This record gives sequence, C-alpha cells and structure tokens, in this order.
Amino acid sequence: MAQLRPDDRDMSSAGQEQQIEQILDAVGDGFCAVDRDWRITYCNPAAESHAGIRRAVDLGRVTWKAVPALAGGALEAACRRAMDNRSEIRFEAPSTLRTGAFVAFRAFPIDSGLAVSFGDITERRGREQREHEQSQRLELALGASGLGDWSWDPVTDLVTLSERAAAIFGIPPGALMTWSQILTRVNPEDVSVVRRAVEGALAGRTGYEIEYRITPPGRDAELWLMSRAQVDHYEDGALRGLLGVVGDITRRKAQEAELRESEARFRAMANSAPAPVWVTSADGPIEFVNEAFAEYVGKPADQLVGAGVWFDLLHPEDIMEVARERAKAIEGPHPWAVEARVRHASGEWRWMRTAARPRFDAAGRFEGYVGLGMDITEVRAAEERQQLMINELNHRVKNTLATVQSIARQTLRDGVSTDAARAHFTDRLLALSTAHNVLTRENWESAELADIAAEAVRPYDDAEASRIAIAGSRARVAPNVALALSMAFHELATNATKYGALSVSKGRVTIDWTPSAQGGCGVDVVWRESGGPPVTPPQEKGFGSRLLGQGLTAEIGRPAKLVYAPDGLVCTLTAPAAEA
Repeated sequence: MAQLRPDDRDMSSAGQEQQIEQILDAVGDGFCAVDRDWRITYCNPAAESHAGIRRAVDLGRVTWKAVPALAGGALEAACRRAMDNRSEIRFEAPSTLRTGAFVAFRAFPIDSGLAVSFGDITERRGREQREHEQSQRLELALGASGLGDWSWDPVTDLVTLSERAAAIFGIPPGALMTWSQILTRVNPEDVSVVRRAVEGALAGRTGYEIEYRITPPGRDAELWLMSRAQVDHYEDGALRGLLGVVGDITRRKAQEAELRESEARFRAMANSAPAPVWVTSADGPIEFVNEAFAEYVGKPADQLVGAGVWFDLLHPEDIMEVARERAKAIEGPHPWAVEARVRHASGEWRWMRTAARPRFDAAGRFEGYVGLGMDITEVRAAEERQQLMINELNHRVKNTLATVQSIARQTLRDGVSTDAARAHFTDRLLALSTAHNVLTRENWESAELADIAAEAVRPYDDAEASRIAIAGSRARVAPNVALALSMAFHELATNATKYGALSVSKGRVTIDWTPSAQGGCGVDVVWRESGGPPVTPPQEKGFGSRLLGQGLTAEIGRPAKLVYAPDGLVCTLTAPAAEA
C-alpha cells in the first residue's frame, strides 16, 4: 500500500472529522466534547438546543461559563470524576435546564478531554413510573387477597414468580423454575386437570381458572391452590405466554370440607328424625326437608324445595293465618308456631302443628328458620270427638233424667203398693241401664237392633233352655231409638212373664224384623207370643201400654200396634234405622 504524504494524511483526517461531525449532527441525542481545561470543542444541534449553547459564540469557552446553570450541579461533579479517573460514568437526573424534563447522561474520556452524550427520557421515565405505580397497586391488591402473580414463557418453559407466588410454591424468591418442574409437584390426580387447562388456553387463546393440589419442597402436607390465567400476546398478536395469579386455598378447602361434613351430619340426623323437619332461607323459600317431611306430604324431597311450596301444601283457609304468624315472627326474628292443614299428594288433608326457631350465622346475621312438624290429625279428631261427647253427654243426661222422671211418674200412677212400685221402678231402671250399656260399647253413635233385643230380654230367658228366639238382618238404630226399643222389649217381657207366654213352661216368644213395608230407611219389628194362656185385652192401660203408645211415638214417630190374639200377644212397631 502506498504511503500517504503528510499533506494527504492531513486531508484524510480532516475528511474523517467532517464526516463524524455530520453523523453527530444528525443524532437525536445531545453530544458535546470538551478539552482537559473544560473548554467546549464540539456541540451538535441537539445539545445546542437543549443546553442553549451557541456554537458560533461558545466553542472554545469554558463549559461552566458558557452554561452557568450546569455549574455546581450533579452533572459537573459527574463529569469531573470521569475526567479525573479517566472512566465512563452513566446516570439519570432531572434536567437543570428544562423544568419537568428527565435526562440520561453518559460521560466518557477521549484523547483530547471528555465527551458527554445525553438524551431526553422524560416520556420513558413517565411510562416507567406509571408502570411502577400500576405494579405497586397490583402488588398491594394481590397481597391483600393473598394472591401471587406469575408468567410463563412456553418457548423457554421458564416460570417467573413474584415473591408471594414463590412463597406459595415453597421456593426462594427469584429462583428460576420451569413449568415442567412445577408439574412434578402437582398431585398425580390433578396433573391432567392442569395440562388440559393450559393446553386449552393456548389453543383457544382464552383464560382458565382451576383448583389443584401441590406438595411444596420440604413439606409432607399438600396445599390446595387456585390458579387463574390468561393468554399474553405481543403487539403483533403473536403468542407471548401466560400471565396469571395463584393463591393458597387450603384453609378454604378445609372449611368447605368441614361444612360438607356438618351438613351431612345434619342431614343424617334430620333424616333419622321421625317427625317432619324443614329449613328455610332468610327470604322464606324452603332449602331442605327431611325424609319424614317428604313422606308426610307424599312427594319427593326435591319437589319441596324453593319458593311457594308452603302455599301449595296449605289448606286455603289456613294460608292467611300462617302468613300472618310468619310475618310477625320475621320482624324479630323470634320463634313462631301454628297449626294448619297440610295436603298429602293423595288429596287427604292432615293437621300439622309446626314450631320454628330462627337460625343465625357466626356473625349473628339471620339466615332463616328451622322447623319441626308434628302430625296432630288424630289429636284434633280426638278433641272433636271429646267435645262432641261432652255435648252429647249433656244432652243424654238431660234426656235420661227426663226418662227416669217419666218412669217414676208412670210407675207411681199405677196405683200399686209402695213395695211393688219400688220393684217396678227398679226393673225399669235396669232396662234403661241395659240399653245404656249397649250404646256405651258403640260409643253412643248407634247400636245393633239384635244387641238391644238380646240385652233387654236376657233376664227373662233361660240360658240352658231358651224360650225367646231373636232373628233378623243387620240393622242399626240411633241412640234415642235404641233406648225406646229397650224399654219396650222390657215391658213386653215383663208382661209376658206375668200374664203371657213366659208365665208357663211351654210358652215361647219370637222377636224378628224385616225392612219396613212402608218404605224408607226403617225396619218392622214384631214381638209374637205363643203357647201361653188365652189372651184378653186389658181393662185398664198401665205404664207398659202408655210406654208402647205415647212413649214410642215421641221417639220413633209412631205407636206400637198391639194385637191381643187368643193364642198370644202380637206387637208390631216400625223403627227408623240409623244413618250410615
């Protein structure tokens, strides 16, 4: 290569310097150079604009005199260190020349002295500040919620964990960890859940939220984690990876398990109860019924949960009372109780007494009611029967006393002696008592005609050689009719024993009945004597005749028909049958 002459070398060096100046003039950042005495030897347009240097005037001047605002500041101190130590210094600082601006400086030694470059980073610093503030707010939010954030790069498989996320996974802050390494610590039963979630998110460019178990390093106990993530993209839409948060939900899972166990115990206890049990929410809808409740109404338990169930089950006449009682109770809230009719799926109405108490959560907030029901249908029926019996007893006692008064009056009017009257009176009271016994066995509702006849004539018949025959189809009569017939049979039997068929050993009596020939719901009863002494009509009417006449008319609507046939008395009477 030919050697350059000195003049040629000078021309070449000048051209290079000119080229360098052109390049530096075109640079957007400020650039200037000073000699070892701090005189300005070069300044590009950007530096001129920012620092207010006038190249035509300030080149060759000492920097601190050309730009007094720089004297004594951080920039001068940094530049002097770089000059003295012949080392490069970089730093960022607020601009002393432009209020609110931030500048990045670089000072480095050159042969002739020192070069300084600087650029306006105000916009970048503002963006970084905003990002930092957002990061701080996110960190505060995640810290308050117990969550840690993470990101995953599918290209490198590296997972970047925040300090909180690293603590959750049980690794030191800043430690590098791959997604594959994390999967090795996931419970084998949950690995497929995690893989499907991640693969699905990447394929569909969507997010996911899953729960899984993991065993951190150095620990035997598993942790339950919740992980929520979304796909992250570059500005051009290309996949960057996943961004997500993770949280330790072990305590929540334990509480949920305890709650499930508690609910299971309650359900088992409630379903073992023989009485209906129900639970409502604070708003009123039924949340739970036990098996006894479902059986009580004849419906599946799942059909008894929800709003409006009570109104579907209650009798229309009881709805308003139940609603009023419940509304008053909720104002407290305080316990309430009510009796109402509840419909079975078959259509049957049954009486239920229900008592409910309010339930509260740990904070004392009202959560609804828990209630217990009791079937009181039979109790109600018994109470109604008891009241009916009391009323009926009152009525019958009055009637009995009236009957006894009538018997006494008629007996004493017979003109017989006191001893005879006493005997007749006693016999007739016994006949009345006999009819009462039959009716008592039947709860005073009605009595079989055969039982009335048999009990009335039993004292006058021979148990070993019966002379009284009773026959007839089943027929029931009302209590008042039963008493009247019993008294009539007693009078007929007494007369037959004294004067008729039963007064001789060969005499016989038959009592039979058939449906009334006059139609309607009645029976024609016939008392027929045979084998006794000749019969003649009585000259006077005693108590027996009056009883068979006026007495029967008052109770059964018509008197008995007496036929005094020579071969035996025949008495026919028509008695109304009891209503079915």
